Parts: sequence; C-alpha cells; structure tokens
Amino acid sequence: MADLLDRFTYKPDGATTHADALCSFIKKEISAGRLKAGAPLPTIKALSEASGLTFRQARGVMERLAHEKYVRSRPRVGAVVLQRGARSLHGRVVLALPDVDVSSYHATQLADALRRRLTREGYAFTTVVFSRNARRRQPFPEAEFADAPDLAIAMYATPRVRAFLRETGERRLFLYGGEPAEDDGPWIRFSAESAIERFAAHCVRSGVRRVKQVRLEGGETPDAAPALSAAGMECGWMNIPRRNAPGRYEDIERSACETFLELPEETLPDVFLFWDDFAARGALTALLKRGMDIPGDVKVATLSNSGMGPVYAEPLTRIECDAAAAGEKVANYALALLAKGRVPPPPAITPQYVFGATFPY
Repeated sequence: MADLLDRFTYKPDGATTHADALCSFIKKEISAGRLKAGAPLPTIKALSEASGLTFRQARGVMERLAHEKYVRSRPRVGAVVLQRGARSLHGRVVLALPDVDVSSYHATQLADALRRRLTREGYAFTTVVFSRNARRRQPFPEAEFADAPDLAIAMYATPRVRAFLRETGERRLFLYGGEPAEDDGPWIRFSAESAIERFAAHCVRSGVRRVKQVRLEGGETPDAAPALSAAGMECGWMNIPRRNAPGRYEDIERSACETFLELPEETLPDVFLFWDDFAARGALTALLKRGMDIPGDVKVATLSNSGMGPVYAEPLTRIECDAAAAGEKVANYALALLAKGRVPPPPAITPQYVFGATFPY
C-alpha cells in the first residue's frame, strides 16, 4: 500500500485542501480499479505520517470515504475497499444458508422475501451457501465477505460460521438453530413451542398414544417429543434419506414416497408429524396408494408453509408458517440494525397450529 501514497502528490492551489486532494485521489484509484474490492488501506496513523496530514485530518479523510461507501472499517483489519457497485446503494447484506436447507421451501421463500424488501430499500443483497456437514470440508465462501457487508445474516449457522463472522467483526444476525453465544450477536428464533403445545393437547384429547416425527436426513427441526412425553405419549423419529438426483423438491417427495411404500403397516403410529411439506406430500401419496384411510388408519399433521400442502383433497392439520411473512419480519429487524439507531428486541417466528381433515378436531 506504500505504492498508493507514492503516487499521490499535492500542490497547493488555494482551492483544494490537502485532505480534499488525498480523498479525491483515493476515490479515483478505487474507481479506476487500481484499488480492488477487499484491498486494505493504510491505518489512519500510517496515512497521516505518509501524507503529511495531521492525525485528525487523516481520520476525516477515512470517515468521508466510509460515508460515501468507498471503504468500510473492519475491527483488527482497518479500512478495506468496497465493491464499486455498492456505493450507489445504502449498503450490502449477505444471507448465508446451510446446504441442507437449500431444498427447504421455507428457507427459499424467506430468502426471496428478504431479498425483495432489502433491495427495494436500496441494499445490495447476496445469498451464499455453506456446508453443515464437517466431513465434506466445503470451504466457507469467505470471498463474499472481502468487501465487508453492512450486515451478515446466517441461518442455522455452524460454530465455524459463527467464529468466522465474529473474528472478521461483521455486523451479524442469526436465524434459527441453537442459541448463539452472548458475543455472537442478535438471534431470531423459530419458536414453535406454542404450536407444539396445542398439538400435544390435541393428541391428549384424541387419545393418541404413539406419535412419529418425520424429518429430512441431516435437517434441523423443532422437537415435539418433550411435550408429548410429558403428556404420557411415546414419540420417536423417522429420517427421510436425501439423494443427489436433480430437482430438489421432487427428490424429497420421491424419497418419502419410496420409504412409506415399504413401511410395515404394524409399525404405523397413531399420528405422523412431518417437519417438511414435501416429505409429507410423498408420504401421503404412498399411504393413499396403499389404500389406507387418512385419518382413519393414521392421522397426519405437518409443518406447512403458505401455498405448499401435500396431495390431499381437504385442508391439512398443520403447524402453519407463512414464510413470506417471516421474511418481512426478518427484513424489518435487519433494517433496524442497519439504521444504527435504537434497535428493538429481536422478534421470533411463531407458527400457528391449524386444524384440518388429516387429524380433525
């Protein structure tokens, strides 16, 4: 970075101050591409000593560059150059999603709602994917953070992702998953406790004794077992295997359908609780093909996102979460963080328990 200041010269002309000249010079270097996004700038002290400005004047130059979105200060790193496109916007937001949830309708719809709202408010928006499977050794997309986003949002973040965001000093917001450490930043929970309590009460009222929860292999979901066990019911898990076939949603449906076509009838519980709509769609297709009556032979409840119900003639019994509304709630909180004023407590995403024909009231 010494070369940068070697190229700078200042000749007093009575119209431009020394600080203004240095600020204009650095902006031209960035605009011309000679200073790339993510490149570090000298510290304020180094800038002062090399340019002949006072420390206060050098700090003013850096503050002006940051205000005009040419650079961003990062703890323990100093100022780095921002992407040129970001300067015409209010800032940049990165949403990091885990690979196991790329196939999740809820995650996809939430991300779309978040993108629409933030871009409408003038923020550049990028989505990146990280692996929750440590054995895959998939590298975290660190390049997306080279130009220091104004806010990083991570869904179901792994300890490695949390550590990376904490070490780089990114302003961060976590969605769902286990509660972050105190110094990780704010957290928006997927709080299904109320809906699960209503489901458990419904099971008690209906004389249910055995419940089987169904989730995608490797997925992270709420757990109704504690509430059901406390009410004297048996509650186990079934995992739907994932395949690498094309078509995310179709693959989940096919895997669930094949699994339930082979399921021994004597192992059926009183109620299946599905934590994925597409798994429920495939499973119900298989059960109906086998000539089973729903809810006569087996009752069904599912986590249902708006507009995504399994193949069934009547409304489902469901724990319903409107993913688009959840995205708006996350966007409102993200905008409060970006405003850098008084920030309200983080909201929670709270689905509702809704009665339907697959497990009637």
